[in-house]
Amino acid sequence: MKDTQKYTPMMQQYLRIKEDYADAIVFFRLGDFYEMFFDDAIVASKVLEIALTSRDAGEKVPMCGIPYHASKVYIQKLIQKGFKIAIAEQVTEPGKGLVERQVVKFITPGMILEDGILDASSYNFIGAIYQTEYGYILSYADISTGDTFLLDGLNKDNLLSEVKNLNIREIILKNLSDKQLMNFFKNENIVVSEFKNDEIIYQPLLKNLNEKVQKEAASLLLNYLFEESKQELRHLLPFTETKIKNFMHLDHHVLEHLELVESMSGNPKSTLLYWLDQTKTAMGSRLLRYFLTHPLTDIKEIESRLNYIEAFQIYEPRQALEDALREVYDINRLVGRIASLNANARDLVQLKNTLKQVPKIKEALNSYQHPLLDELNHSMDNHDTLFELLDNALKEDVPISVKEGGMIKEGFNQELDELRMLSEHGESWLNDYLETQKELTGIKNLKIGYNRVFGYFIEVSKGNIPLIKDEYGYIRKQTLANNERYITEELKTYEDKILNAKAKAEKLEYDIFVELRNETNQNLSSLLALSQNIAKIDTFLSLAKVADMYRYVRPRFNQHHYVEIESARHPVVERHVEFVSNHITMKPNEIFILTGPNMSGKSTYMRMFAIMVVMAQTGMFVPASKADLPIYDAIFTRIGSSDDIAGGKSTFMVEMVEANEALQHATSKSLILFDEIGRGTATYDGMALAQGMIEYIHNDIKAQTLFSTHYHELTKLSEELEHVTNLHVKAKENKDQMVFLYQIERGPSDKSYGIQVAALANLPEKIIKRSKQILKILEKESQYNQVDLFTLMEEPEIEYLIPNDVKQLIEEISNIDTDQMTPIDALIKLKYLQNLLKKK
Repeated sequence: MKDTQKYTPMMQQYLRIKEDYADAIVFFRLGDFYEMFFDDAIVASKVLEIALTSRDAGEKVPMCGIPYHASKVYIQKLIQKGFKIAIAEQVTEPGKGLVERQVVKFITPGMILEDGILDASSYNFIGAIYQTEYGYILSYADISTGDTFLLDGLNKDNLLSEVKNLNIREIILKNLSDKQLMNFFKNENIVVSEFKNDEIIYQPLLKNLNEKVQKEAASLLLNYLFEESKQELRHLLPFTETKIKNFMHLDHHVLEHLELVESMSGNPKSTLLYWLDQTKTAMGSRLLRYFLTHPLTDIKEIESRLNYIEAFQIYEPRQALEDALREVYDINRLVGRIASLNANARDLVQLKNTLKQVPKIKEALNSYQHPLLDELNHSMDNHDTLFELLDNALKEDVPISVKEGGMIKEGFNQELDELRMLSEHGESWLNDYLETQKELTGIKNLKIGYNRVFGYFIEVSKGNIPLIKDEYGYIRKQTLANNERYITEELKTYEDKILNAKAKAEKLEYDIFVELRNETNQNLSSLLALSQNIAKIDTFLSLAKVADMYRYVRPRFNQHHYVEIESARHPVVERHVEFVSNHITMKPNEIFILTGPNMSGKSTYMRMFAIMVVMAQTGMFVPASKADLPIYDAIFTRIGSSDDIAGGKSTFMVEMVEANEALQHATSKSLILFDEIGRGTATYDGMALAQGMIEYIHNDIKAQTLFSTHYHELTKLSEELEHVTNLHVKAKENKDQMVFLYQIERGPSDKSYGIQVAALANLPEKIIKRSKQILKILEKESQYNQVDLFTLMEEPEIEYLIPNDVKQLIEEISNIDTDQMTPIDALIKLKYLQNLLKKK
C-alpha cells in the first residue's frame, strides 16, 4: 500500500479505489477523460499505444488518458488482452470540494454487456468450477445473452476439454490449490478469479436444480456476477442441469482436426460451420455453433431436431420467413443491455423493429401447416402492447445519447410537445404575445424586453401609462425615468418555460425513455422465450435450406452398431472441388486399415466419416444418399502433423499424447480415427507401436476404428485379427505418372507410390531418377533380409510398471497446492481421490 498522505486529495481518492480493484486497470473519470495512473498508466499506454505523461499530484505520477466518449474501442483492446477494467465515475455534481467517485461498472473478459465489443455469432462465457467428492461441476453463463448452463459429472479431462471447447474467457474458483488447473488456464490465457461465496441466494435461478451441491456450484458463479459486475442482471435464465454423458465426447483435438467451427489454416471456408450457417439472426448463429460443438447421445432429442428440419423443408413459405428473420436484431443482447440498464434508445428501436417482424414470422410458420411448427407458433408471444408503446413513442432515427433529446415522437407526450415548441419557437410566441398585448391595450409602441434581474417584462412609455387598466393583469415591476416595466402571470409562466424549455425537454425525454425501458423490463422472461423460439426457427430453417441446397439426407440410427452409408461425401471438400463419393459399411468392433499413396484422400475419407457422425448426432441431415448409423459416445482423432514447441512437445510426442487420449478413454461405443501413427520415429519403432495400438483396440477397447498407414506390413493383421479389414485408395500409374481415383475399395494397397507423388510435386528429375534406382536396390535386398514383425508372438514379461490409475492419482496429489487449501477443501479433495480409485 502506497503512503497516500503525500498525495493530493484527488489522488488519495484514486488510491482508495485502486486498493479495492488491485487486479484491474482503473478508469478514473476526470471531466471528459478516463485517466489511468501509476502502473496502470504504464501498462495501458503500451497496450493501447497512447502517450504516457505525468501529473503533479503531490509528486510526479505516471498518467495516460482516453476520451470517455470513445472508450469502447480501448476497452475492447484491453479485454482482448485479458485485462479487467474498473470504471470509476463522478457520482456527485461538481461544486465545492472534491467530487465523489466510485466504481459503477466492472468489466472483465467474461462480463461484457456493451454493444460492439462482442462477436455476435459466438457466446462469451464466464464459468465457475466447483469440485465435489465425485468430480467437477462446471457452471457457465453469457451475461450478454442471459443464457446459463450447468454441466455435472465431469472428470478433470472432461472439464479442461469443455473449458477449451466453450472458449470460456474467465474462470471463477473457490480456491487456487490445483496447480494443473492453474497452469492450464495460464497457457490458455484464461482470466482466473478466486471467490469464496457459494451461499444459495438467488433461488429463482436455481429452481431447476435438484441437488444442493449443484445449487452451490451455480451460486458460486451467480454471487460473483451479482457482487462484482455492478450491473443489474435480471435477464439471467434459470440454470438447467446437463450430464456430460448426454453429449458425445469431443475434445479440443477433435474439434481442431475436423475443423468444425475453427480453421487450422485461418481460412473460414475450410470449416464445416461456414457451409452450414445460413442463419439470418445472431441468436440462430450462436445456437448452431453450440449444437455443432455439442453432439448428442440422446436419440429422442436427435430425432426431435431432425423432425424440425424435415418440417422446414417445404420450400414455398421459406422466402417470407427468411425475409422476416433478416430484420430481427439480437434480442438476447438487447434484453441484456435493457435489463442491466446499459441500453440506449437505439436498443429499444431495434427491439421495436424486431417485434414488428413477429407477426410476419408467425404468418410464415402458419403457411407450413405442420403440427410441429404450429406448436412452435402458438408458443410465440407477439408482444403487441409493448410493440405499440415503443412504436408510438420512439423516433426511427434516434441518437446514441439518452440525455440530449431527439428520441420521442411528436404527439406522444403533450407536455414534451409544448416544451419543444417553446424551445424551438419561443421567439415566435413572444412576438405573438406582444401583438395581442398591443391590441388589448391600444399601445402601438409597446415593447417586450429582458434582463437577468427581472427576466421578461412589458415596457410602457410614460405617456401611455394611463392606458393600462387593472383588468389587464399588469403588475408593476420597475419604474424608470421615461417608462414603466410590468410583468403578467402569463408572461412569467412562459418565461419559465421558454428559458428552461430545452433542458426540461431533454430531462422529460430521458424520463420517458426510462419509463419505456422499465415497461420493457416487465417483459424480460417472455422476450427471452421469444428469442429462444426465433433461434430455433432460424437454426432449423438454415439446416433445412442447407439440406436442400447440398442434397443431404436424414440419417437413421440403429442399436446394433452397424454403419451403412451410401454415396458419402465430405461436406466441406465438395464445396471446393468435384468430390468422388464413397460407400462406408462397417460392422461392430471393426477396424479399417486404410492404405494408399499420399494425397490420395485417406485423411479426407476419415474426416468425412467423422464429420458425418457429428452432423448426424447434432441432429442434422448428412451428405449422402443413405445413412444408417449407431450412436457413438465419443470420437477420438489423431490426424495431421503438428507440434507443441511452447509446451516442449515434438510432433511425435503430440502424436503419442493424442493417441493416448483415445486409448485411455475410448469404449466399444466410440469411434477412433488414427492417421499415420508412428511416422515420427524410426520405421520399426513406428510399425511396432502401430501394431500394438491396433491389437489393443481390437482386443481391449473393441471400438470401431479407421487406421490409415503407409506401413503396408500392417495389412497382414487382417489374417490374424478377426475384426480387422483392409481398405485402400485406388490409384494407377499412367506412363509413369500418378493418377488418383479417390475411390475406396476393400483389400490392401499394392504399393505406396511415394516417388510418383514426389514427381507430382515437381522435384528435380535427377532426384526422382536416383530415388527409383535406390528403391530397386532396397526392394531386392529386403527379399533376403526381411524382418517380419507379425511373426513375433507376444511373450509374457515381468515388468515393473506403475499402473495408469496410480499414475493419475500421483499426478493429482502432486498438483495440489496445500498452502492454498482450507480444511474443508482438503477433505473434499481426499474424498474425490478415494472415489477416483474406486472407479478404476
